[in-house]
Amino acid sequence: MIEFNPDGSLKLTAGQAKEKELEQKSIVISREQISLKPARAQIRIQFPEDIPDPGEIMNFYDKIDDYQFRSVDHSIGMVDKRTFIIKVDQGSMMMYGLLNFMIECFKMRFEQDIRYKRNVIVRGAWANF
Repeated sequence: MIEFNPDGSLKLTAGQAKEKELEQKSIVISREQISLKPARAQIRIQFPEDIPDPGEIMNFYDKIDDYQFRSVDHSIGMVDKRTFIIKVDQGSMMMYGLLNFMIECFKMRFEQDIRYKRNVIVRGAWANF
């Protein structure tokens, strides 16, 4: 049965409310397919409000950028103080490998680093992968 709040918004079930609360306290990494032809994709990293200095993400990105996939042209941008986007504008099958590698590196860092140590939620899928 669908229920509504007094303001007209949809009332969440207890499970949905708990999931939303967990998400607000977590770091969320999203896979986003921008287009298929040409293949373009990105990952979005969103931090909760209480992260002290998410700007250090730029430094970590620079470190893992040198590891592999040098032939894939990618960049990082800061949308706001809590949101970063790593995008590949000229994609290939290697693009998905690079972005998945970066997701794993960031996930491991966020779960282990004392400054970020918290739940990490990874969402989304690549359309042709």
